[in-house]
Parts: sequence; C-alpha cells; structure tokens
Amino acid sequence: MNAALAFLQHLASLGLTLEQATQHHVGRWLAEGPSTRYELRDFLVWTAGRGHSRDLAVPIRGKAEPEGLDEDAHWDLLRQCLHDEELPLDVRAAGSLVLMFGQHLSHIVALTSGHLGMADGDVTLRFDDTPLRLPDPLAVLLKRVIDEQPRHGWNANVPSAWLFPGKRPGAHRSTGPLARALITHGIPIRASRTTALIQLAQDMPPAVLAPLVGMHVTTAQ
Repeated sequence: MNAALAFLQHLASLGLTLEQATQHHVGRWLAEGPSTRYELRDFLVWTAGRGHSRDLAVPIRGKAEPEGLDEDAHWDLLRQCLHDEELPLDVRAAGSLVLMFGQHLSHIVALTSGHLGMADGDVTLRFDDTPLRLPDPLAVLLKRVIDEQPRHGWNANVPSAWLFPGKRPGAHRSTGPLARALITHGIPIRASRTTALIQLAQDMPPAVLAPLVGMHVTTAQ
C-alpha cells in the first residue's frame, strides 16, 4: 500500500485525481523512483477492475541478469580445483561441483558416499534421481574426499557417510565455513554457479538439465 499512497500523493501534487491519471503519468513516476514503486501494479489492476481508474499498465519488473565469470577464468578455476595439489581437498571437491554443475553449497554439504555409484565401469554422482557420469579427475577427487578427508574431535571416532563431515557427531559441514574457504582460495561462488548453469543450459534442454542437477524444471528454463 505504500506505493499506492505515494502514487496518489504524486497525482495530488499535480492537481490530478486517479481517474485522470494516464499511462504517461504512471510511466514517468515509475522511472523517477526506486524499484519498489513497481508494487503499484496490483493496486492499479484492482482500481481498473472496479472502474476507479483507466486500464493502466505497470510492467512486471524482471530480475537483474546474474553476473557470471569470463569463460576462460571459469575453466582455469575448474582445472585448478581438479589438479592443484596445493589447494585443500575439501575446497577442490566443493569448488569442482560448483564450477562444473552449478550446485548450491547447501546441496554439496548434504552429499554422502551413497550419492556415488558405478555404471559400466564409470563413477556416477546423483544430485537428484538421475546418476551423472563423472569425468575421471572429478571421480578420483571425490573418492579421495571419502578416503582422506580429515576428521576432527568427535568425528575422528564416529563413522560418517558425509562427503563433508561437520564438527558435530553425525552432522555434515555447515555451508558458512565452506563458503569462506572457497572465497579465501579465489573461487567466487555465485558467479561460478551462474556460469556453470548457463553453460549447461546451452547444451541441453531444461527437461533434461533439471533432473541431472537437482533443480526444478522452471528454474532450468
């Protein structure tokens, strides 16, 4: 209602009533203010439907296009995650999953050894119901995560299926510390995810992409 009141006050300052307002008045008021003014749309749909105003349009304000990485920078980061032995193992594994499949960290930390499998001699990984065949460097890396991931405190003595075990017994790692580790080692999470998903979407239709990476088909579209 704040947008509606602000628009009515604007019209009053011009000596106009709502019935006298034109599309020009609406467009100019929207252009001169913050994006919250686009909330006026529902109010004008209501007033037009009841004959209190003309049929005035307020466009649905689209989201800003997400910013990704330069393609060369993206592949350089992925190669570094797959092959650079100087990076921590957890950073390499999580970074590879972000850069290759555009996975959110909340999905990555919830992965267990049960998400890995075999198909015709190839290592597979499930984000949803469909197993993905992994390239050899990533398959080897994830196997190493299971075998070599250091465990501290209680987790040193508690069996865990998590690929990224947390400090509490039976819990996976929190996204916050993992995000900070990735950023510290030069892996921008949002930009990396954006670039990976855009590249995947260019190579396969949404109905195929969605179940592979565990997203809703509408998001893939």
